[in-house]
Amino acid sequence: MIKQKPCILLMTRLETISLLFANTLTSFFGNRLEIIRNHMQDLLHPSVYDEVDLILVSDTSLLHDQPAPPSDIPVLLARRTIDINKLDQLMDLTPGTRCLFVSNSIEMVEGAIELLFHLGFSHLTFVPYVPDTETPLPEKDQIDVAVCHGLRELIPAHFENVIELGHRPLDLTTIFDISRLLDLSPDKANLYTADFISDFVHIGRKLTNSVHNERKLNEKLSSILNAVHEGIIGTDATGNITVLNKEAEKILHITEATCIGRNVAEVIPEFLILEVVESHTEVTKQVLEFRDLYLLVTKIPTFLDDQFLGAVITFQDVTKVQQLEQEIRTKSANLGLMTKYSFDNIIGKSPSIQANKRVATKLAESDFTILITGENGTGKEVFAQAIHQHSTRRDGPFVPVNFAGLTESLVESELFGYEEGSFTGARKGGKMGLFELAHNGTIFLDEIGDAPLSIQASLLRVLQEKQVMRVGGYRVIPVNVRVIAATNCNLMEMVKKGTFREDLYYRLNVLPLHIQPLRDRPDDILVLIDYFLQKKKQRLSFSREVTEQLLRYDWPGNIRELENFIHYAVVIAEGNQVELSHLPERFFVGHVSTPPLLSNRNDTLEDTIRYLSRQGSLVDYAAILQVLSDCYKRQERIGRSALHARIENPTTLTEAQIRHKLTVLERAGCVSIGVKKQGTQITVFGQQVLAALLIATKG
Repeated sequence: MIKQKPCILLMTRLETISLLFANTLTSFFGNRLEIIRNHMQDLLHPSVYDEVDLILVSDTSLLHDQPAPPSDIPVLLARRTIDINKLDQLMDLTPGTRCLFVSNSIEMVEGAIELLFHLGFSHLTFVPYVPDTETPLPEKDQIDVAVCHGLRELIPAHFENVIELGHRPLDLTTIFDISRLLDLSPDKANLYTADFISDFVHIGRKLTNSVHNERKLNEKLSSILNAVHEGIIGTDATGNITVLNKEAEKILHITEATCIGRNVAEVIPEFLILEVVESHTEVTKQVLEFRDLYLLVTKIPTFLDDQFLGAVITFQDVTKVQQLEQEIRTKSANLGLMTKYSFDNIIGKSPSIQANKRVATKLAESDFTILITGENGTGKEVFAQAIHQHSTRRDGPFVPVNFAGLTESLVESELFGYEEGSFTGARKGGKMGLFELAHNGTIFLDEIGDAPLSIQASLLRVLQEKQVMRVGGYRVIPVNVRVIAATNCNLMEMVKKGTFREDLYYRLNVLPLHIQPLRDRPDDILVLIDYFLQKKKQRLSFSREVTEQLLRYDWPGNIRELENFIHYAVVIAEGNQVELSHLPERFFVGHVSTPPLLSNRNDTLEDTIRYLSRQGSLVDYAAILQVLSDCYKRQERIGRSALHARIENPTTLTEAQIRHKLTVLERAGCVSIGVKKQGTQITVFGQQVLAALLIATKG
């Protein structure tokens, strides 16, 4: 049966807390979330975990009394806030008041005290106390008032003066964590914020009627406002600024001292405060440009006894809003914008692939654009994912784009997104582009050589300005992305032909990385075969003739073709033994390596030395050719075992390594390998290569 909706398990000590959490979650997610409540009356049966997608605990110690949940079920510790409406009881206390704070766990009481300090109640002295623990209970005359969160029964009876702050509700960050983990969108988050601001206004009304003077009122209210991670500006009925919190100062680069008493229209005309002052109507989620920032602004009128008092303006930097929106939308859309591969998944022992991994590891530590070149099937995307995984952006999205699969008419809307109604068939509400999805992460531009000329100029602008504009839109959206491009084309040749922009080429080719084809690193062929067989949990053995043919083959499809061959061999082989008759016809015609032509001896000799140096140690090849040369003088051929025995320090090379190196020498035209125990013999060209190797290795 397909599961209809996600399920969350609530673990709390008290039923009242469990009910409070459940009501809060229902108010945010409605009937889209199934809730199981457990408040420690019964021991959970392990089968309960079969239904659960997330466990929310009020105290991590609760898990110790229950069967351990499966490791794949995330456990989230509930972060909790304070009922703002109850704080006025603490505001009436004089500085230095000694408060006994009582709760049922030391973590709860310490967390509550810390939150009160951040809310500006550092002028009070809080003494933590948890019954039946080692926390000492002060004498009655050492305490002025006892404070608790809905656990009045825990307060010793001789403390008569008690302040009840009510049970602590869930913090908004916990709601967002739940929405991210369960792929649910918290539709009513804006209403929660509005209620939060409304609570501040409510406190202000109570404090105005209290015996404290206006200075203390402003100080305490500012302490609370400064604990909020949104910019907040309060005004009177004419639009003059009365409140300005620290976050507003930080975002707008203004100071409270220069703004209090001045009209918002004078200080920040972009906020259009007259919309609220004149119409007394609420304006929500308005995107406004302020200098070099884009702000998400909400303006709420405030009233007392139906009389307009002023407005509360809350705002955030769009970049931060985008981060949260991206995280939730990415999860809920299940786009799979995460990497599967790291450098551990790059298999090979050849010098070239090891050098590629070392270089790529260093490139990952920078934030510059990378251009990966190489033939199809060499693993360019695997390298791109590994670079992202090793970079500081590893926690951000990895967004792949394949230009070969995008039509010219679609590429712009896919890359940059579009606004609602921008063209026929446009999705209601518009659509976020791939560059926006990659914000704070990496975008992988695969097959960049296939990018239409019409889009190359737009790509160049994004790389230079770090901004995108949606199709049909009128505003630019800042994006912070790291670009990795890849191609199997010769982009410089395309530049010369006018099919690729020269300025875009140099903008992309900041950190180049070239992946060698498989035919130039035969050392990796057998290693990759073993890897793919282990991955498929299969065992195959290859005859000597098959192994030699696989090493001779050019592998035009590179690693992708090699993996496909393993799939084929597993199906076609009889008794787990692969013979020559099992190989497809292409392994014998069209793509089999042949020794180099000897028409231009000097060029061939130099090319061969370079080729051998790429395949391994020249000293090893010289040692093998030296033994074969000595045998040639005696007019004899020699087998691998005898060759292994005659090489100086034979333990440095295994018979398997000698077999591979003989195949490399045969491909280079240096030796002739017989069949059916006919042995190996050095060629005339091999004698010349040996003489050159002896000079090179001695030099």
